[in-house]
Amino acid sequence: MCHLKIRGLIIMEKDAIQNKTINAYPTKELFISILTRDVTLRDAIGDLLDNSIDGALRLRPDNNYQGLYVKIGIDVKQNFFKIEDNCGGIPVSIARNYAFRFGRPEGAEKTEHSVGVFGIGMKRALFRLGKKFEIISTTHNSSFTMEVDVEEWKKENTNEGNQADWTFMFNDLKEDMEQEFPENERGTSITVTELHQNVIETFEQENDITILIKELQREHLFSIDNKLEITINGILLKSQELKLAASDFFKTAYYENSEGQVKVKIYAGIGEQEKYGDNGGWYIFCNKRLVIGPDQTKITGWGIKTPIRIPEYHSQFYRFRGYAFLDAKDPKELPWNTAKTGMDLDSPIYRSVRLQMINLMRSVMDFLNKLHEETKAVKHDKIDETPLQKAIDQSPIMELHEAIGKRDNLAKLFGFPEPAKSKQSISKQVWIRYAISNKEYEHVKEYFETDKQGDIGRRTFDYFFEREIES
Repeated sequence: MCHLKIRGLIIMEKDAIQNKTINAYPTKELFISILTRDVTLRDAIGDLLDNSIDGALRLRPDNNYQGLYVKIGIDVKQNFFKIEDNCGGIPVSIARNYAFRFGRPEGAEKTEHSVGVFGIGMKRALFRLGKKFEIISTTHNSSFTMEVDVEEWKKENTNEGNQADWTFMFNDLKEDMEQEFPENERGTSITVTELHQNVIETFEQENDITILIKELQREHLFSIDNKLEITINGILLKSQELKLAASDFFKTAYYENSEGQVKVKIYAGIGEQEKYGDNGGWYIFCNKRLVIGPDQTKITGWGIKTPIRIPEYHSQFYRFRGYAFLDAKDPKELPWNTAKTGMDLDSPIYRSVRLQMINLMRSVMDFLNKLHEETKAVKHDKIDETPLQKAIDQSPIMELHEAIGKRDNLAKLFGFPEPAKSKQSISKQVWIRYAISNKEYEHVKEYFETDKQGDIGRRTFDYFFEREIES
């Protein structure tokens, strides 16, 4: 009798707790809507590619990806998207406990220096692309297949606790096998069908595929350089080489900080002068994945007034090249956003890095300003020699790893030759003096980025002479 009474009390207690419980579980529809709202198709596909590259890193920690591939196929007429790789596959135990969780749970296996961060990329990408997906994955001793109909999964099925069932199911699996799968069979294949209408409309445009190729090959240039073969609709992605001018004439501006969780290396110098300057600016890498670049905005210091004045990006600075590398064992320590498309501008780490970038950039700007002045001085027959242009002409443009290979070619600030001195003697010159208001002077001083009154007077005269006399 006593046992029955205790059991009855327990049941009553549970009922009382359930009566007081308020259901705050999100609906799957809302969750998916929030998860995919701000992610672009390019970012979604980029997340899936990131997963493959992390697999390659686990398989080859030395970063030698010779023989590994990632194949991406997009066919809107056949209504499917597919990405497949031979980068080691997803173990059944990881798929069961971690890979399909929404977020990265405690205890999840980590890949050091990876680009997978928050545990949402693959799921977000699959929901963003279409209504059905199939995943087939094989490792050395396990394999699984799963098929998901997202519309069916979104329905409010409940488990025994009357809570929404957020689980997926394997269709087939093998694990802890004694006989290993051959290495060439180890990898993952993801196929998405019944693509969303906006996905179809986007990739019906051939130009959008071209843009996707350009962006992904730029983002993953390090992996491509390390022999990972990435193709999109059969087109092999080629890496854009990072380059700097290097010779005894120049010292590449350099900063390094190996303390703390995030290691930082920054380089700034000059590259080729391009007609439109599309490749000039800053490139920021997190764990060897390009996050920003080439950037020519205030995000990386262009057009700021404090703490150091940096001009807006324009033709005079098309030669500028800056490369910042941030590396962390735990990718969560890196100051980037969840889509890995931008930096966290409020992060103390990024604010510190940006300050160093600005300092190095200013020294390169000083050279490019003097180069511009040298060009004008030659035009006006004020100098006989052009040491700055000569230094550029005699400095080959090298791949970054070659340019920075010699430590004696690096310096705290960008180093360059002394400019030529004017050949005009004082007796042949005419002094011009005039007075202006402080307010007018401040505006002109800011425009020319100098507070030397003689320089400002000279440059305002040149400005008039070039436009009104020579024209």
